[in-house]
Amino acid sequence: MSEVKWGWKKTRSIFAAVVVSSAVVGMASTAMAGTRGQSEQDLKSMVEQLKQTVQTLEQKLAVMEENQTAADKAIQEVANQKNDSGLLLPDNTTMKLYGYAKLDVMYTDQDGGGKFAYTPSAVLLDKDEDAHADNAFLMHARQTRLGFATSTDTPYGKFNTKIEGDFYGSGGNEVYSNSWGFRLRRAYGELGNFLIGQEWSTFVDLAAYPETIDFGGAVGSLFIRQAMIRYSQGFEGGSFQFAIENPESNFATKTIDANGVESDASFGSGNEVMPDIIARLNLDPAFGHFSVVGMLRRLSYDGVPFAGNTFGYSAGRFGEHSDAGHGPSDDTLGYAVSLNAVIPTFGKDNFHFEANYGTALGRYLTAGFQEAFVNPLTGDIETNDQWGGLVSYQHFWTDNLRSTLVYSLAERDNDLSYVTAGAEKSYQSIHANLMWSPVPRVDVGVEYIWGYRELENGDDGDMNRVQAGFQFNF
Repeated sequence: MSEVKWGWKKTRSIFAAVVVSSAVVGMASTAMAGTRGQSEQDLKSMVEQLKQTVQTLEQKLAVMEENQTAADKAIQEVANQKNDSGLLLPDNTTMKLYGYAKLDVMYTDQDGGGKFAYTPSAVLLDKDEDAHADNAFLMHARQTRLGFATSTDTPYGKFNTKIEGDFYGSGGNEVYSNSWGFRLRRAYGELGNFLIGQEWSTFVDLAAYPETIDFGGAVGSLFIRQAMIRYSQGFEGGSFQFAIENPESNFATKTIDANGVESDASFGSGNEVMPDIIARLNLDPAFGHFSVVGMLRRLSYDGVPFAGNTFGYSAGRFGEHSDAGHGPSDDTLGYAVSLNAVIPTFGKDNFHFEANYGTALGRYLTAGFQEAFVNPLTGDIETNDQWGGLVSYQHFWTDNLRSTLVYSLAERDNDLSYVTAGAEKSYQSIHANLMWSPVPRVDVGVEYIWGYRELENGDDGDMNRVQAGFQFNF
């Protein structure tokens, strides 16, 4: 369309120049004729005719320009309708497609620790190693990511949307096509101070995340995305956020079989009546980034069935928490806090710190502990102290060559009245990598991962893994 307009303007300019030139020549000719005795009246008559001619031409030019503008508009509408992308955006809206393709190559000294990413509870105990293979090699592209985002100007500020997913969904196999299911990661709309949809939890400060190749990440870090309604308010040097988010509770308890043998079991709540409530303060002074986060949760369950002897006791043993023919029910409040810091040091180097503690950390931790215990005799929910965190340092060898070292810990306080001595007690992890970006949007690296697992009875085990990553961003 711009080329059509340019051609018309150029034509008009040339045409106007011809008219003006003609007028000048006509006037000069008239003046010369006057020297030959032509009357002054004839000269005035010719000038008047020339004015009328110019006015007529200007009117015709105006009509032609209007017609051309209408034609340009019609051409553009047709072009939009026939656009190869088939995508029409509303006025004042921009859209971007983003993501990356990634290949992970992994070698582990045992067949455990998580197949596609480090999983703390999957690290083999020393006493179980003989029953598994000594080594494991794997290549996969499941972390490949795809998303799109839009932004529109409105009287209330920017209206933004985002939908994002990766290929860690269900389905797929390694026999033929290695096709893995696409799963939802993020999906939300944002207008003014409000974000509504699925996003990283407000309890998670992404700025505090260290760079790792492993998708599982540090064991004591926070890792969760879920549905929410979030309000954010910025101020000089930081921001405040408040959110209500989707609740979900998981519990651990003892079970007893017909022979009186105890074992650990876990179950979901099935009864959530209050959202998780989260408030966060972000501070961004000249010397780094800091955040303080608090969370209040209502932990509850209702009507856990006795089919299969879930708790190993009859309903009558639960007193006020059970009805005839109906499983026990209970609820209680739990809390959690998180402190985060990112501090620049020398050049582009930086130090990361994260500390998490509470009686209801549960599923918010990468460790994946249950939220609380359930007393197998009374059905009461019993909270327990849980904590986790990390320290990390990133050093830039050159502008495009860097290393990150991360140590992380997660632990909970078990009560043997509610769980057995075989319950998970603590995890530790180390990530050490070397990353190279030969050109913008390309990251190639290698990483060493050590994972440690310990049970309440002292049984433990560890894992050693070397992982290479090739990531191509767009």
